Amino acid sequence: MISIQFCKYHGAGNDFIVFDNRGDVYSLTDETRRHMCDRHFGIGADGIVEIKLSQSDDFKVIYYNADGKVGSLCGNGCRCALAYAKSLGIVSFAGTLGDCALENPECQGQSVYTFEASTGRHVGIIQETVKRGVNLVEYFVKFGDFLASDIKQYNAEEFYINTGSPHHVKFITNELENMNVFKAGRKLSYELYGDKGSNINFVQSKRDNQTIKVTDEHSPETWVKAKDNNVLYVRTYERGVENETLACGTGAVAIALIQHAKDANVINMALNSQTSDASSNTERVELVRITIEMKGGKLTVTFKAVINDQGPSVLYKDVYLSGPAQYVFRGVYEMPQD
Repeated sequence: MISIQFCKYHGAGNDFIVFDNRGDVYSLTDETRRHMCDRHFGIGADGIVEIKLSQSDDFKVIYYNADGKVGSLCGNGCRCALAYAKSLGIVSFAGTLGDCALENPECQGQSVYTFEASTGRHVGIIQETVKRGVNLVEYFVKFGDFLASDIKQYNAEEFYINTGSPHHVKFITNELENMNVFKAGRKLSYELYGDKGSNINFVQSKRDNQTIKVTDEHSPETWVKAKDNNVLYVRTYERGVENETLACGTGAVAIALIQHAKDANVINMALNSQTSDASSNTERVELVRITIEMKGGKLTVTFKAVINDQGPSVLYKDVYLSGPAQYVFRGVYEMPQD
């Protein structure tokens, strides 16, 4: 028998089997991984996160879907990988990268990692704060840059973007709580996207219109606007799991970017003069923070939307996904040796 020591983690209910394979000790088949993820006959999880050595970064993340096959980028899986890497005592050679540090006056400590994933290098940040005497830990993953023109619009309420994994986003006005997400999501996934499928997100919004203007002495842009006025309620059908999951990190990023681009009316079109408050030939930046409420809890997406009067699209940069990453238990999985 081969024994695999693993830990179980979850990020807002999106749960993973995580194990250390930096020594290349384990070589698992798709069927073995599928069995491990089975909630009746195995350990049970939405996917598997394997930590391996990296030649260029602190560690490498390989993600497998619940069907046992190699998956695309998993945002919550990467955040759980950060928590696991720290528990293993993996040393961060990134140190405190200045351009990756997050400004937070309540921050008591910050660990910065770089890691490889299916989409290349990512920065991960573990930030510890104390509020009302309670220690809180939040896990951040930095994504690459996106353009509003990356978003495909089907109609007024349906959109698509790939944020490391493919996401179809459908805004609805009816009760999200009573929707049959499995049935509706599976239908959209394979009717629109064929055998490869897509993740399907159903979104209902609750919003206020508060906008707070702030200054940033470190920013060269003309002016900066910050807002935290969107709460989006989401349920997601995930391909590879072939069912609804309690949260989806890359889905949260997709929804936040689409919501902003939808509000700014910049999807697949050039900016016009009505979209800018600044003088001509200037660049302005919006600091955007959007809360995504999923069945398993809250995720937060923050980014800078760079808007140039003369530019063809909005640039989204410094895109961070943040939220909890919770250790659940550890165990040993035994499998027959070939």
